[in-house]
Amino acid sequence: MSEQTVSIRTTGKVIQSPCGPIVHGLEDVLVKITSISDIDGRAGKLWYRGYRIEDLAENSTYEEVVYLLLYGKLPNVKELEDLKRRLAANRDLNPATIEVVRSLAKAHPMFALEAAVAAEGAFDEDNLKLAEALRAGRYKQEEKDLALKIAEKLVAKLPTIVAYHYRFSRGLEPVRPRADLSHSANFLYMFFGKEPDPLATRAIDLYLILHADHEIPASTFTALVIGATLSDLYSVIAGAIGALKGPLHGGANEAAVKSYLEIGDPAKTKDLVEAATKPGGPRLMGVGHRVYKAYDPRAKIFKKLVEDYTAKFGDPQKLYAIASGIEQAVLSHEYFQQRKLYPNVDFWSGIVFYYMGIPYDYFTPLFAMSRVVGWTAHVLEYWENNRLFRPRACYVGPHDQQYIPLNSRT
Repeated sequence: MSEQTVSIRTTGKVIQSPCGPIVHGLEDVLVKITSISDIDGRAGKLWYRGYRIEDLAENSTYEEVVYLLLYGKLPNVKELEDLKRRLAANRDLNPATIEVVRSLAKAHPMFALEAAVAAEGAFDEDNLKLAEALRAGRYKQEEKDLALKIAEKLVAKLPTIVAYHYRFSRGLEPVRPRADLSHSANFLYMFFGKEPDPLATRAIDLYLILHADHEIPASTFTALVIGATLSDLYSVIAGAIGALKGPLHGGANEAAVKSYLEIGDPAKTKDLVEAATKPGGPRLMGVGHRVYKAYDPRAKIFKKLVEDYTAKFGDPQKLYAIASGIEQAVLSHEYFQQRKLYPNVDFWSGIVFYYMGIPYDYFTPLFAMSRVVGWTAHVLEYWENNRLFRPRACYVGPHDQQYIPLNSRT
């Protein structure tokens, strides 16, 4: 097709191309059947394996949610205790991986996390064994059990990588994991090197629960694409981390907190929200969502945690007050009502991390620590009926151009 005859128009999320309509960004395109999580964006609802996120947030722990997502059911007492023991036993890193993290002490933690996960995979005999089986076309019960074992290892090891990088970046030696602490408490202990406050531990645990899975965002799709090639699980997760590293996916809670600090005064929030409705006005960070056309249920849950945390430890920078002012103005403004723009979970979560003393750069690694279970669960589910992803592109360039020798080109 000649370039002069090409007509390309974008109508909403659809590109009208010479080859037919293209769904730009694959928005709302179905890519797999799943029983892991479900979102009702219009009603503002989220379920993990059929359980309401509100019920899980109120009653469960991250370890319970890990079991639920990987094994398809809530654990009984013995199953949960066994999982906790396995997670605790797999927190340590290979010494060579620790040196990778140390060597990247001055790099952004997401670079270090991505590199360390890939490195750790090279030393995990189970990972290498499963990779060999997949190459040979074997994925029977033995391989499925091995995949679950590796998934648990990844859940256990990511907090260690994140905490070790933080310590190295501050010129500190790493704090070894403790088997007697929960998943979230152990992370805070390794990160700060002291016994964690119970409410801080609850905040981390709640954050991990709320972000454990969310259907098929960019990072999960990346994991599926890599997994569909039958690559090893550590490479799958390293790739998903690379996708999460992009600013259009991770980092929104960091941007929200920075915007609250820049505003500085709750009295300014109403005028700010009004300005955001005008052409060229400021963007409200943490407001609006690609799927939710109602208030994000995770945001409602985490808002209460922020209330409790600031009630106990104070709100010296008035971050909660500023966020509340923005929320009230957004919810009552016709502009946002008509466009169905509501606060999402990133609107609130960064406030607690900021007051804990967790640096901005570590907000997105915390997301990865949570979502690793969702990434692995989706890949394991997809492997039950695996097929390589192979989309096509609509070519609009020329054909049959005459090759000109190098010395004859102008």
